[in-house]
Amino acid sequence: MVRLMPAPKELERLGNLFTLASERNRPFLDRCSETKYLAVRNYDKATTITVELTKQTLKEANSGLTSLEDYERFHTKLRSVVESGQLDNEFIRILEKLRSKYLEKVLRPAIHTYLRNEDLKPIAIEALYNDALRIEGLLEVVQFLKKVESVV
Repeated sequence: MVRLMPAPKELERLGNLFTLASERNRPFLDRCSETKYLAVRNYDKATTITVELTKQTLKEANSGLTSLEDYERFHTKLRSVVESGQLDNEFIRILEKLRSKYLEKVLRPAIHTYLRNEDLKPIAIEALYNDALRIEGLLEVVQFLKKVESVV
């Protein structure tokens, strides 16, 4: 099967939607950036904030995450790790697995549907993209914390 690139108009439509979602997620992404900066000065406080950001993400998960068939398993594991306060390699592994599954099973099919103009509203894609941005933001923070931890 040959895959054709989406038309420029479709790519522009999708790009505009992603830009809008990124702008709406700016406060969360800014907190992630601030937490990485804080990690260099106050590692413990940065860890506490990362736990809060993770809890917030789990609490506010949109339908994209909750529709993922493995979500309950990931959610339980993440909740357990977060409650213990341990932002270790297991936490990173779970987030990476969640991100991979989410992109493969939820976001990619939704984008294909959206580009084919099939019964998917822009607001639905934006909500799905919000979840992807939050997962990615958390993963970046935790990976950075692990690097700082190894230096400290």
